This record gives sequence, C-alpha cells and structure tokens, in this order.
Amino acid sequence: MLLGITGGIASGKSTFRRLLAEKHNFAVFDADQYVHEIHAKDHSIIAEIRAHFGDTTLAPDGGINRPALREAVFTDVKQRKQLEEIIHPAVRHRWQLLRQTCIAENKDFLAEIPLLFETNAEIFFDATILVAASTSVQQVRLAARGLNPQIAQAMLASQCPMGEKEKRATVVIWNDGTLAELEHQARLLTERLFPSPS
Repeated sequence: MLLGITGGIASGKSTFRRLLAEKHNFAVFDADQYVHEIHAKDHSIIAEIRAHFGDTTLAPDGGINRPALREAVFTDVKQRKQLEEIIHPAVRHRWQLLRQTCIAENKDFLAEIPLLFETNAEIFFDATILVAASTSVQQVRLAARGLNPQIAQAMLASQCPMGEKEKRATVVIWNDGTLAELEHQARLLTERLFPSPS
C-alpha cells in the first residue's frame, strides 16, 4: 500500500507518521528531513538559494541558515513560491524514486509530504491521511517551539485551507488532544488498513 500523510504546521503529522511506522513495516519518506539534508549538503541548491535570497541565508558551516530563510520567505508570498520552485523538484524526485522501488519490491510505502495536496501529489498514493488541528492549538505548539509569533502566523496563513484538505483526504485524523489519543487513532487506522488474517 502507498500512503501519503500530510497536515498543517504543528498539526502532529510527523508524530502520527512515527506512530504508524512503529505499528507496521513501512518504507518511510520524510520530506522535511530530506529538505534538511538538501540545505546541509546539496551544493547546487545551496548556491541557488544563496544567489536568490542573499548571503544572510548561508550558515557558518556552508549550509543554509534555516531561520533566516524562513523569515525571508514567509513574509513574502512571491519569495516563498520561488523557494518552492528551487526545492520541490528535488524532493518530489526523491520520494517518487522510493515509491517506485517499493512498488517493484512489493513494500508498503509511507511518505510524509507537507504540501501533498498543494502539489497535487495525492494521485500517486492509494490513500492519503490528513492530520489536522485547530488553529489555536497550532499557535500554542508553534510558540512552544520558540517561533516568532509573526512568522508563525504567516506560516499558518500560507497553507492551503484545512477545509479544502479535509475534502481531498481519504482519512482525517484530528489531533487537538493528547499523545495517547493520537496513538489510539494510529492503532485503529493500522488495524483498518492492515487487518489481521482471521
């Protein structure tokens, strides 16, 4: 089975992905983690980001200064779109390669892609899982991460409306509660998707 998991920032999608992976043997792809790797090691993309967004986006180790880049793109819609055009082709290429490998080897694939619906990538999956949370809860979680409130608000405003995502998702997981409640939903979903033989 090919599963795509997505959700808004601070909705708990990464936690839910980890819970699912603990309960079933998936080949897992984490788009955010891959972007971290790109920002640290992909010299051609680092050079392109630096050329477009300036030297302030370069970290002392030669990688990308993520807080500086975040501030540059989430206060300007055009800049955010430009960054997406630089980063997303590499991310999409990577998960599509992994997806094809899983198909060839008959393995179950779980891909966490924050912009799954925004990039119309749901067509590549058997089912999609949306992890959702209320805006107030997202704001509390972002504040706990130490994120600048203005940047946090801009990040929330930049995302596809939750109602639109809910219409397009196969499964919606609501995550305003506790970790135990989220774990319970992960167990129920795993049992539904992969029932034990009777």
